[in-house]
Amino acid sequence: MVMFNANIHEILYALELVGSFTCTWPPDPNSSKREAILRNVRWLISEINATFVLICLVFTVFHSQGDIVVAMKAATEINTMFEVLLDLLFCKLKSAQLQVLIAKVKAFLEAANEEENKIMQGYVDRYQNFFSITAMGYIACGITFIFVPLISDQELPVDALCPFSMEPFGVYAMVYASHVYCVLQTALCIGVDFTITVLFAFPAVKLDILGIKLRDANDNNRLISCVKEHQEIIRFSEDTKAIVEALLFKTNITMGSAVIFGAFPLLYNQSMAIVSKFLPLVVSGCAHLYVISWPADDLKESSLRFAKSINDIPWIGKRREMTKTVVIMMQRSQKPFLVTMGALMPALTLEYFANFITTMSSYFMAMRTVIES
Repeated sequence: MVMFNANIHEILYALELVGSFTCTWPPDPNSSKREAILRNVRWLISEINATFVLICLVFTVFHSQGDIVVAMKAATEINTMFEVLLDLLFCKLKSAQLQVLIAKVKAFLEAANEEENKIMQGYVDRYQNFFSITAMGYIACGITFIFVPLISDQELPVDALCPFSMEPFGVYAMVYASHVYCVLQTALCIGVDFTITVLFAFPAVKLDILGIKLRDANDNNRLISCVKEHQEIIRFSEDTKAIVEALLFKTNITMGSAVIFGAFPLLYNQSMAIVSKFLPLVVSGCAHLYVISWPADDLKESSLRFAKSINDIPWIGKRREMTKTVVIMMQRSQKPFLVTMGALMPALTLEYFANFITTMSSYFMAMRTVIES
């Protein structure tokens, strides 16, 4: 059942709006020089602002070594700041390549027929409920952070100590505004991972479509056309993996650390107030990892389905040239499309996500047993 009804065009438009706010969306190559300068200035301000909040959080950790709850909460928030900083940096460095990939997705959507749009919408419907709930959770968490100082004795949205006095109201207002912008950027940077989801879903959709075309490839010319299209899909997938590999490795490390730091205070018999602070951090870290693992796993499964669909090609009794073409396609389909996160990490799949959750759960249950005994 689909609770949220949106098509891929609306989703891309929403991602572009969010990415423009967070300075992570690749720039339009047709933009003017003035727009490019303003975008670079906004990006620099965002980097400086996130760095300032990060320094304040590090300052908090050093001054809260006797309070495990405050120190772990600050450490968790440090991870989210690193997430923002690295998203800004990687998206800036890879902006040209991301723009090319997104342009290919948009070009496909503009030329897609009804059947192709239906397959794409199937992937959208598959993801949008969970992803929408995850996005709303991040936004709700950000709004909560912003308004907590208005209803409690906490001075700033991010529970961080400033290394200078905030006595003049003007200074306090500027620091508060800095925190608000940083919290909004942190909440909305989940859009970077949703963009990666689109880039993973695109070759999966193309493979599903190509698998259908293979059934009607009853001559060598049509089959050669399918081979060329398959090669384009492989190239797009490899380009995507090369661009987002560092982003995925970063997300795995920062969200894994957030889960560890957020769950550590829960090992002790804490009050409901403490649990309500740290449990959402653990859940959001796990949800973030699931957001990138699910489409990566779907891409792998789509490539395996495509490899099986080659058996449906009506090549028996055809000319020898067609048989050779079928063999070439079989050879190119031997390896599934696996999304890697660098040489030190395994492939990103739902199996990897399940192993991560199982390992973390076992570790923390063992630690809790030791502490209680």
